Amino acid sequence: MHAVVTARVPQEIRDQVHSKLRDIGSSPTELINAAYEYLLATGSLPDANPAEAPLRITLTDKQANELRFRLRHATRPVPDTFWRRVVEDPREGA
Repeated sequence: MHAVVTARVPQEIRDQVHSKLRDIGSSPTELINAAYEYLLATGSLPDANPAEAPLRITLTDKQANELRFRLRHATRPVPDTFWRRVVEDPREGA
C-alpha cells in the first residue's frame, strides 16, 4: 500500500530539482522515498551545509591528562559518618 505525500516548495527550487532529477534519470517519487529512508536510517535530515556542522573539539593527550588531573583534585571523599547521618535522619543538618 502506498500513501501520497504533499509538500510546498518554492517554485524555483522545484523546477531546478525536477531538471536535475531528469538529468540523472530519477523522479520526485524516488527523491521523496530516498529522503524518508534516510531519515529512518539516520534519525536526522541530510545536512545540506556540512561546513556549518557543529564544531567538534578533540583534546590532545596532554589536555585530556590535565583534565583528568583537575577532576581528580576537584572532588573530595566524604567520610562515612556523613552518609550514616543522612540515612538515619535526612532532615538532620537541614
